[in-house]
Amino acid sequence: MALWEQRLRNTCDKRPGWSVRANRGRVMVAVVQGENWQQKTLPKHLRWAEECEEEITEWLRALYRNWDNGAVTLAVAFDKTAKSSDKVGEQFTASWSEIKEAYRVRLMETGNKIQLKTWQSNYEVYIDAAIEVLKASRPADGPTLLRLTARRWADHYSARAVCVSTLKGFTEFAVKDTRFRAPASWLIDEFHAAPIRGQKPEKLETAALADEEILELIHAVEARWGEGWRNVLITLVGLGIRPFELTKIEARTNSDGVLQMFSTYRKAGGAKKTEPRWLEEVPLVVDGIRHDFNIAAQWNSWAWPQTRDGGRREVNAHYCEQYLRKVDFWNHLRLEYAEEGLRVVVYSTRNSWNVRARSLGLPDQVLTRAFGNTPATNVRSYRQTTDALTRKAFREALGR
Repeated sequence: MALWEQRLRNTCDKRPGWSVRANRGRVMVAVVQGENWQQKTLPKHLRWAEECEEEITEWLRALYRNWDNGAVTLAVAFDKTAKSSDKVGEQFTASWSEIKEAYRVRLMETGNKIQLKTWQSNYEVYIDAAIEVLKASRPADGPTLLRLTARRWADHYSARAVCVSTLKGFTEFAVKDTRFRAPASWLIDEFHAAPIRGQKPEKLETAALADEEILELIHAVEARWGEGWRNVLITLVGLGIRPFELTKIEARTNSDGVLQMFSTYRKAGGAKKTEPRWLEEVPLVVDGIRHDFNIAAQWNSWAWPQTRDGGRREVNAHYCEQYLRKVDFWNHLRLEYAEEGLRVVVYSTRNSWNVRARSLGLPDQVLTRAFGNTPATNVRSYRQTTDALTRKAFREALGR
């Protein structure tokens, strides 16, 4: 007997008179009380197979609870369990978990073929939340499901908007895919989606930090989290890369025979993807002293945040934000800039690089090639200067 089969049988063996077995590929549950013998076959989608073990176990536990030590018949307990399950429609022929898996396959293996990270962050987190709602609250239709699920992101417009679009697509898939044919009541139209999504708040401009602030932040991060996280921040600050690119950069020897940082990342979004590029380090200048980081020369031996097994951690914007939020000086900067209507986020390091590089007087095509975008995108999406630098430039130009 396979181990998973033994586990299922053990689930019932702990309950006197209960047993479970295979019956033509289905799952048969039996209860014996004295001379009274009852049995029931679980829904069709629950096959006697290892991949269904977890859901069968959940069903058996719920069935036993609803049986209430024999206070009701097995048939009554079955009906009560079925109504509280996460099945689609009255016949319960498919589970939302099955539909989720089929939807994942569709998105990842056909059409534009999204990546696993995109599935996990933009789809799975919201679908899993919806499945939890289905099990706990038993909503009768798509709009109700959306309303209950979106409550989790009531204070976060962007996440709530993604939740709306994801569940609209997911429930439409459940209804229109011929394998599932969920009732049309699960469709979510824009009439119901719009008020839940809400109006997009005015987006605050991302701040570009002054060199003095960045240098103090580097020291504060090292004091709080150590050399590894200090080097993460220096890499973002010195190279002006997107946080995601931390996993896409390496030290290479350029055509001049010099070690230089290189990004293999190709960002999609325009008519074509951006090209891999050589990165240029822009130093900080504080009180007339230039602070170079020499990232490429140290890259292969640099301290870096570690995984539990001692490996090099893959760091992204989410991780950076988590750790920075526990640095007092970072939170001080956030509050200070918020008073000016600006937000301080991890991307502020990229904005700051752009401002520093602009102050060098480099041609647009040169600067944006190293930055990884076009001149038009750069002007549209990134800070070109700061108020302090603007005042300084005018003072120097006018001699005052």
